[in-house]
Amino acid sequence: MRTILIGDVHGCSAALEGLLDRAAPQPGDTLVLLGDLFDRGPDSWGVFQTVQRLAETWGERFVLLRGNHEDYLLTENLPLGRLMVWNRVGRGETVKSFRAHGGRMEDSIPWLRAHCRLWWQGERLQAVHAAVRQEPVELNDRETLLHSHTATLTNSYAGRLTVVGHIALPYAKYFPGNGEETRPLQPGEWLPLPERGVICIDTGCGKGGWLTAMIADGAQFRLESVPESERRSRQ
Repeated sequence: MRTILIGDVHGCSAALEGLLDRAAPQPGDTLVLLGDLFDRGPDSWGVFQTVQRLAETWGERFVLLRGNHEDYLLTENLPLGRLMVWNRVGRGETVKSFRAHGGRMEDSIPWLRAHCRLWWQGERLQAVHAAVRQEPVELNDRETLLHSHTATLTNSYAGRLTVVGHIALPYAKYFPGNGEETRPLQPGEWLPLPERGVICIDTGCGKGGWLTAMIADGAQFRLESVPESERRSRQ
């Protein structure tokens, strides 16, 4: 049984469909989306339709993490500073996408609220949207789990292997937690699954980059990626 973890989708529905084709989830697999489904890309409405279908198909083996963009949407009375950030990072694209299909972005709130969680733990690894500073994972505050950039980039966490998104990198990267050396990770090659540290699989989808999945199978893993431009070739 595999675990398939998918990085930040950011409104790129065709890239998500293309990545699912490559990862080819099978019965018994667990599917974990790391959050930030909406904003930036052109089709957040389409992403929402796909993710609802995945949840229905995979049931208890479907996991959706709450990202900072879900947090913006789900937070009542969002502070002005956070609202201004949200407007800069693609809120308007989501509003337009839902409106084009006769709906409102806010229509997604009840479903997202029912399905989003702050972390997920499996046998060999765990996942959060943004970062962890300490273990066990539940000791981390919401700001770290949903919004922190620096906690991963300092390469100082050497606890249980954690997969994150949130930080748009040119390629997936392993942070072993020694404060110094990091390792780029390329798609396609099976690699030994580390026991500790952080793997970031946000590769800039919605910013002209790639959408990446990490497929963990026992003590090994590999990456699959599709370009954001997949949206043009599949639409």
